[in-house]
Amino acid sequence: MSGLTGAQLDAGSDNTIDGENPKLFIGRRFSSLTEENPVYNNNMEDNEGEGTTGATLTPNQVSTNPPCSDTQHNHVKIQYSSSIVENEYIVAFNGYYRQEARERFIQAALNETTVVRWEVMPRNNPASDYPSDFDVVQIQELHKNEGLDALKDHPAVKRVTAQRMVIRHLHFVNSTDDDDDHHHHLSSSSPVFTANDSLTTDDHLGVFNISEADLSLDIDNELTENNMEDSEEVTVDVDYEGYLSEGGEDDVKEDMESVEKGVGCVGEECGKEGEENGTWPASRKFRRSSLTLGTAFWQTTGRHSSRRLLRTIPRQITSTLQADVLWSMGITGGGVRVAVFDTGLSKSHPHFKRIKERTNWTNEKTLDDGLGHGTFVAGVIASSGKTCLGFAPDAELHIYRVFTNNQVSYTSWFLDAFNYAILKKVDVLNLSIGGPDFMDHPFVDKVWELTANRVIMVSAIGNDGPLYGTLNNPADQMDVIGVGGINFEDQIARFSSRGMTTWELPQGYGRVKPDIVTYGSLVQGSSMEGKCRQLSGTSVASPVVAGAVTLLASGVLHRGGIINPASMKQALMASARRLPGVNMFEQGHGKLDLVKAYQVLSKYKPQASLSPSYIDLTECQYMWPYCTQPLYHGAMPTIVNVTILNGMGVSGRIIEKPVWHPYTPQFGQHLEISFTYSEVLWPWSGHLAVWISVAESAKDWEGFARGHISITIESPPEEGETQPRISHVKLPVKAKTIPTPPRHKRVLWDQFHNLRYPPGYFPRDNLRTTNDPLDWNADHIHTNFRDMYQHLRNSGYYVEVLGSPFTCFDASKYGTLMIVDPEEEYFPEEVTKLRRDVEKGLSIILFADWYNVSVMKKVKFYDENTKQLWMPVTGGSNIPALNYLLASWGVALSDGVYEGDFTLGERDMYYATGTSLAQFPHHGTVIRKTLNDHAKEMLEAETESVQDVPILGLLQTQMAGSGSEEGGDRGGGGGGEGGGGGPAAAAAATGGQQQQQQQHQLQGGPGRVVVYGDSNCLDNSHLQKDCFWLLDALLEFTTTAHLANVFSTNAGPPVPPTTDLPTKMENSNLHKHSKVVEHTLGMEQMRPLPECPVLVPAIPQPLNVSTKNLNIHVGLKLLSQPEIVAAVKVAPVDIQPLPHDGHSNHGDVPVHSPSSGLGGSSVVGYSGERTPAFAVLCMAVGVLLVCYWYRSRHRPKRRRNKIRRAFMAAINGRLPTV
Repeated sequence: MSGLTGAQLDAGSDNTIDGENPKLFIGRRFSSLTEENPVYNNNMEDNEGEGTTGATLTPNQVSTNPPCSDTQHNHVKIQYSSSIVENEYIVAFNGYYRQEARERFIQAALNETTVVRWEVMPRNNPASDYPSDFDVVQIQELHKNEGLDALKDHPAVKRVTAQRMVIRHLHFVNSTDDDDDHHHHLSSSSPVFTANDSLTTDDHLGVFNISEADLSLDIDNELTENNMEDSEEVTVDVDYEGYLSEGGEDDVKEDMESVEKGVGCVGEECGKEGEENGTWPASRKFRRSSLTLGTAFWQTTGRHSSRRLLRTIPRQITSTLQADVLWSMGITGGGVRVAVFDTGLSKSHPHFKRIKERTNWTNEKTLDDGLGHGTFVAGVIASSGKTCLGFAPDAELHIYRVFTNNQVSYTSWFLDAFNYAILKKVDVLNLSIGGPDFMDHPFVDKVWELTANRVIMVSAIGNDGPLYGTLNNPADQMDVIGVGGINFEDQIARFSSRGMTTWELPQGYGRVKPDIVTYGSLVQGSSMEGKCRQLSGTSVASPVVAGAVTLLASGVLHRGGIINPASMKQALMASARRLPGVNMFEQGHGKLDLVKAYQVLSKYKPQASLSPSYIDLTECQYMWPYCTQPLYHGAMPTIVNVTILNGMGVSGRIIEKPVWHPYTPQFGQHLEISFTYSEVLWPWSGHLAVWISVAESAKDWEGFARGHISITIESPPEEGETQPRISHVKLPVKAKTIPTPPRHKRVLWDQFHNLRYPPGYFPRDNLRTTNDPLDWNADHIHTNFRDMYQHLRNSGYYVEVLGSPFTCFDASKYGTLMIVDPEEEYFPEEVTKLRRDVEKGLSIILFADWYNVSVMKKVKFYDENTKQLWMPVTGGSNIPALNYLLASWGVALSDGVYEGDFTLGERDMYYATGTSLAQFPHHGTVIRKTLNDHAKEMLEAETESVQDVPILGLLQTQMAGSGSEEGGDRGGGGGGEGGGGGPAAAAAATGGQQQQQQQHQLQGGPGRVVVYGDSNCLDNSHLQKDCFWLLDALLEFTTTAHLANVFSTNAGPPVPPTTDLPTKMENSNLHKHSKVVEHTLGMEQMRPLPECPVLVPAIPQPLNVSTKNLNIHVGLKLLSQPEIVAAVKVAPVDIQPLPHDGHSNHGDVPVHSPSSGLGGSSVVGYSGERTPAFAVLCMAVGVLLVCYWYRSRHRPKRRRNKIRRAFMAAINGRLPTV
């Protein structure tokens, strides 16, 4: 059977399959690189002196849009996969050294070991002539840990990490093939070996699923037999003349399945083989979801309208953002060096006249773009083509070719290219790539170093929307401008990734990202053939902002060194226009406003600012999810993670501890504020975590509490200065507090025991998912469980998050503990405490997932690209650990893997590869259903239906020493007749216990335990049928002991005890990622139990300030210099008015407003002494107005004088009119 790899779906090609693979097989090519010790080619072209005339914009060049037509549009789907290169390691040094010195360091470290077969990989590229801070070392030894440890211990070595290979998949799709189903994700096809050694089609690139016996297969020979031969790449470019839009993105939604079948599959074989053979999608370990366009229902202002205005979408992105306003002032990007890291650019392309330098960092001997993506990105930034103008046509373009024509790159290529960009003093760098691996330390560290050298990095936030918690790195870093996408109707694009960041979990809370959003749907840019095309994606939105940043920087070059990554980010945020009805984790600070950003920069002075610039926990929807749940005493602290941007210098510090100023007249004293913050702000940024709790004095109080936090930030003096730079920042705070809810309404979510990628291979919970095998969405109630959270809030429950072990919460405050999809182990102290907590009334709801060692070995994958085997750390859940936790109540889960549709009551349900009950106490209630044995389907390729699979158990626990178990045994262990009436008997017994259980609840008796074998019905990641109604019924049982009829009438026979329980997988690497277990001398043992976090509230400094008329949202603008620059005449903009929600929009506040203060060097002061005088003055004015009104009302009617009366009588009362 023939199949196509993901590499064969290239950026601009309409692949025609005619018995031969039209693409290069990436896996084979790059596996040979490792074996043959490749020398990376040095391809470089310096165009200094060539094409320096640049483009001079004339009125004709700022052309009107050409006539519209019904030409098809092109949408780009971008995916990434990343894998470790076997035997190759990046050795990072503490400084920059020449090649000879670096090799001496490595040799000195390895000479003390038994490692003999090692080699420093040659790097022949433009950066090789300069000192470097890293080397790539290849170690071929079987036992290489000794050498790696020796390298790490060398004093000149900073870190040793594995070399990574990044594969990007660009798919260009015609919108006529689009469909409405946004749950499908684009995937490509790749060959996959099953246990039967047959070659089958999978959804991913160059990776093979094989059993242990298959590892000796000659993969190259197998590929040759299946016609997987190398061939020349085919790319096609299209010229687009125009388009009409009716209804925005609703008419351009992507059908991922049709895309797969139309672009990357062969005949009817497409998309079926992998599913039929139970194979696992391996190579998309770090995949990026497809760009599915559309709108979420409440994210748009037009969601309630059934008809939309037909309008022509603007042809030029530059005219939409009013770049012509700056062009008319002579600002066209001149003097700014902008780097494009992508697929290269042709030297002779007619749209570019200022290509300063082109460099190649790949192993291909070309500088040209063979795909079209790099050309498009460069065109959006700096094209001078009349029909698809870029923002900064006079900017110096530095082209860095970091992706091959097969869309492959390596971490080391990026590190070398980044070093070279620093040497060339690049000002702006666009990086339209990303990935979820924020723990790729060499890459992250180099990005920090890059921005520390004043390089403004702009990066796409990701294309994994509409899911939350899907931000990509490096766009999720504080020092990088992360860009999300919107359409031309100012709606968040459905493909745009949502926040929050997940670096901080489980103990903390994520930061606000993206930073800003801009147009990323149907944006027009340059094609390889010198024409224009339209693409969509955050990789399109990123160069839009990069071009705008380049243009803005060129407009303020005369102001010296005020431009840096922080100041530019501050200006973009302060001038962005807020989108109504959209929360901050979708839009950041709002939509890019180019002209207002220039106004801010024209008057900017170095200062610090905050993001978000205020904390209003009552403002919906912008402050979602904070605004959905009020505060109350005894709750887990609410954490707001604020980013500090320091425009004063690359480094800084908070010189005094943040101070909490409660407003006494506004009940601010009812809030207790604690802080954790960065000791050093570097580069250009840091964090301030605000922990908000309610004081005990307000446990029965309801109302709004206000105050503000003051911070003082200091940076070293710049050149020519003698005193440190200091900025005083104010962070307004507003929160609603309510009396503490009753215990049964409070639900605690266990976050501590959730593990995900990075750093380990944690597989997806739904084994049917063939395009996204990694579990990387954080499993948080505000990311992939957000719909469940919102449902619980709408049902009246109060949900809190526990980011610490079970030993760190007071169970007497909570009715139910929710444990969903846990992968972590449990401390013995946790098990003991939880048993006692349940005895005292706490209830547990557990939603588990599959676990089967044989299936785990099946879904391991062998990466043909890197010749490395990847084994899951655990299953969907860690069932052995859960059985250890549940053993106190006689509950255990099995290693069965079941899947299928069923009906519970009158509800249709779907069981997505979950587990089953292995044992459950006889006096509990068990629900059984008929499901498919998915483990057998995967392992033996046979479909078998299994009757009476126990999937749900509900247990009223007994007091310690209770003898009810024996009685229950007699009821459940009778003869054949009694056994036959099991369900009816169980239902009758359950009904008879209801009153007794409710009485136990009222008297504070023991709690209840509920176990369900599948969590996918709560998870937004790949949700097919939600089970929120089931969660409501389970919570009713755990909080009130009332068993719903749907359970009592469907109860099945009990699950008898068994000793055949799942065990841990041998040689598991869970200890490498666990917070609970570790390996010492080859033995697994428990880590020390971590201490519970203790927050010390800040000492309040109350202010007697009345804020009834104070809008805390005015703090959204940077303080301007005293002088007003009125050099910009803003052209009329067709912008829909924003609905007034009671808060001023920072985009509508004058830029030079003296009261604006996003955290500038001074803040609005308040004096408690002026308040009484002001009140007396107001009363006096009111009295005067009342007196005036009274006198005017009772004033006698004015009479005419005698002469007037005589005159009117003479003319008979008639006056001429005009």
